[in-house]
Amino acid sequence: MPNITIREIPDVLYQDIKKMAEEERRSINSQIIYNLSQYVKNEKSTEQRLAEVRKLRQAINVKDFHPTQEQLKEMVEEGRP
Repeated sequence: MPNITIREIPDVLYQDIKKMAEEERRSINSQIIYNLSQYVKNEKSTEQRLAEVRKLRQAINVKDFHPTQEQLKEMVEEGRP
């Protein structure tokens, strides 16, 4: 099997992976392999994501939604604490 060396892992990320590994009773190496495999299995292409967005837009009928830049800014601000 090939080996990969990962350098300069941020401390916070390492601690998160370490905690996950402990909770799942895995080694850190096994946890990283598990996380990567789950990510790759669930990763969708841009075309797949666009198809899902288009399908969702059709389902909720968003044809006439054309906000101005100011309206978009207000919507973003509303979502912030």
